[in-house]
Order: sequence, then C-alpha cells, then structure tokens
Amino acid sequence: MTDLFLIDIDGALVESKALELECYFRAVEEVLGITVDIDRSQFKHSTDAGVLDELLTRYQTAGNRMLNHRKVEQRYLALMNEALAITPEKVKVAPGVHDFLANIAPSEDCYLAIATSGWESAARVKLRAVGLDISTFTFATSSDAMSRTEIMALAAFRAKQDSGLTFERCIVLGEGAQNRDASKELGYEYIEIGGSDINQSHLPNLSHFKQVYSELTVH
Repeated sequence: MTDLFLIDIDGALVESKALELECYFRAVEEVLGITVDIDRSQFKHSTDAGVLDELLTRYQTAGNRMLNHRKVEQRYLALMNEALAITPEKVKVAPGVHDFLANIAPSEDCYLAIATSGWESAARVKLRAVGLDISTFTFATSSDAMSRTEIMALAAFRAKQDSGLTFERCIVLGEGAQNRDASKELGYEYIEIGGSDINQSHLPNLSHFKQVYSELTVH
C-alpha cells in the first residue's frame, strides 16, 4: 500500500508570504478600489479565490464576478513578476525541499501531490522563480476550488486517478489553521511544517523529512 503526501507550496516548498500578500492586496486595491488589512486570517477561506470572492460579496462590487476575478489575478501576476525582477530574493526555496523531492517523491511507498491555496498561475510563478520543477506531480489549486478542504480533496482524487493506486493514508504537509482544520475534516493526517503549534505533529522544515513517520507515530 502507498501513502499519499499532499504538500502545500506556501511555507513548505516556497517562502514568499510577505511578497504575496503585498502584491495580492495591492492588486485588489488597484483593480477594485478596495483597501483592506493584509491579513488573510479574517476570511472564511484564505485562498486566492476565496478571499477575493468574499471581498466582492462584502463590498458589493459592481461588474461581472468572473471578470473581476480574472482582472485581479492578472494584475496580481503582473505585480509579482515586476517585484521578482527587482527583488528576486523575496521568494526562496524552503530548507530541505530539494532533498525531500529527491528522496520521498520517487519512492514506491509514497505518492506526492500538490495542494495549494494560491491560483495555479501564481503558484507556477513562485515555483519557477526558485527553480522547482513539479510538472510531473498531481496538482490542485485555488483555480479549481475556493476552500482549502475542496482543494485538498480534489488533489487526493486526482492523485488516485493519475497513479491508479489505492492509498493507505493521506498525510498533509503544510502550515496554518486552515490546513490543520481541512485535514481534520477530511480525515487526513497532518504535519505542521514551520509552525509552532505544539499540539500538532510538527517539523521545522523539510530538512527533517526523515522524521515524518516518527512524528505520526508519536502523535
């Protein structure tokens, strides 16, 4: 039997939170004229699509909703690319990622899929910026669904389709309350990467990936 690893890009694979938040909310302000605090925790779904959809509802923004989504996404990507051209160091590959991908991904005991809260276009910009090629991995993003739970469930479904495997268990590697809560809702095992919640199985970063199974056993 094979274990399915669902890994989030933000925090686990790539460190770019400050730049993302700045560019995202600036895009919202420029396109829609909405100014809000740079804090995603205030939203029901802290995904790119979920935050924007809640803002469109909250502020009763005029215009076609899908078109507004597309305009904000396009402006966000433009701002990200502009920022990366000037300050590429603001997006970094997280510690241990290369060893993790080299050792866990090819294993016959595990299958790796990406489940990220960002739009697919933004996710690929970040991955390309740090030189990570995940083109062969199963992928689900905020371009597919608004909630973290739906994104993770879709990634698991696609992984089963892509691999033809039956997974013994699903292990989520990510950070933040929405990853934790979505994992619990779906019945997946969860390991916090980089967070500080002592009540969760926890690894400082993926440099410690060999401790994954011991963390699951302990907790």
